[in-house]
Amino acid sequence: MNTPEIEYLIAEAINKRPKVTNAPLNLYVYDNEVICGARIVMPQDAVFISYVRPDQLQNGFTDREWKLIVEKTKEIIGTEELAANATKKLKNVKQNELQRRIKDNQSKFKEQRTEQRLSYRRPIQFSRDFKKTFSQAHMVDVSSGGMAFICQDGNNCPYPGQRITTHFSIPRYNSDGSFDSLTFTRIGRICRVDQVNDFLRRVAVQFAEPLPFKPAEQSNAKAVSYQQKTLNSITT
Repeated sequence: MNTPEIEYLIAEAINKRPKVTNAPLNLYVYDNEVICGARIVMPQDAVFISYVRPDQLQNGFTDREWKLIVEKTKEIIGTEELAANATKKLKNVKQNELQRRIKDNQSKFKEQRTEQRLSYRRPIQFSRDFKKTFSQAHMVDVSSGGMAFICQDGNNCPYPGQRITTHFSIPRYNSDGSFDSLTFTRIGRICRVDQVNDFLRRVAVQFAEPLPFKPAEQSNAKAVSYQQKTLNSITT
């Protein structure tokens, strides 16, 4: 089976997930089908693919998350029995309808990063308890809607779904190419926590209130404007 067909099966399973439960969901293969169901009722002989977090259903999967799920599913249904059953299921859908659904599902479940992120290494502070008990971390990148930072693994490391307060500074460029350092405090929700090594974690947080400007886009635009002004002053 090719990748678009597998993506279709995964997206169809997620679309058909139980909507009336708040229980954690698993994506798995059982009885020759890809299923997205409550973790507590997953059959013991089912083949596990991936956890499905609430933020993934709401905001979409990242490219990396989607790729890993597709690759794992492709590996599992590589057996002749599963592949034959999946192929039979797909034959019931007209080819043009299949392509349309694949395109829709890719659009729905793959993260669409419409805003460029500013790579910016700077110390930040975050609080898990909203009592101003701040821990130290280092920013990786930032957009108007959220940021990623590196922190030490341990009791103070946030977990997915948790709400935290962040305190940080980022540059805002002026028309002459100079910039001011602006400080913000934002409450946000943890979207992902990825392991960097045995001691560090990479944390992605989504702000409840976006920043008043787009850090990467405004910095690029001002830098280009400043470079153009400098070039014009030299050539005139």
